[in-house]
Amino acid sequence: MSSTTTGALLFNQELAEFLLGPIAIKVGSCSATRVPSVSQAYGCRICRATGEVCVFLSESRSTSVLRDLRDGGAFSAVFSRPATHKTVQLKAPAVRIQPLEAGDQVLIERHGLRAAGELISLGYAPAFSQALMAPDITDAVCVCFMPVVGFNQTPGVGAGQPLGAG
Repeated sequence: MSSTTTGALLFNQELAEFLLGPIAIKVGSCSATRVPSVSQAYGCRICRATGEVCVFLSESRSTSVLRDLRDGGAFSAVFSRPATHKTVQLKAPAVRIQPLEAGDQVLIERHGLRAAGELISLGYAPAFSQALMAPDITDAVCVCFMPVVGFNQTPGVGAGQPLGAG
């Protein structure tokens, strides 16, 4: 299995494929006074050469998180597959916020369709699934980060273990 080193995190092909979905993505940050903020991301892309992960946030739906990040707050992203509850958390001390690149809007739309489809397959109403996972995001920005640590957060015995442990 091929892998890429990103800081202290070993990033293998299986993890990369998992992060690309179908999954729900929540991101978090905190203010200088340690007040947490949480928001939803609408897909991601991974730079295979460097291991940098970029998640897509709505400016209007993520004002607190983006404010914290612009002020230098730390960052975490949680990727969870609804059908299995498999969950991975990645952390980074800093991020780069930038406009979408060519092709990112297509990734956002594809992520939304796949994530909503997974919820629908689990019995959730199509309108609910679409509104939650694939809303019309017209103000997306890209938050790019180099994960320096990752954790298995899947409920059960291994929850909290660093990725690659045990």
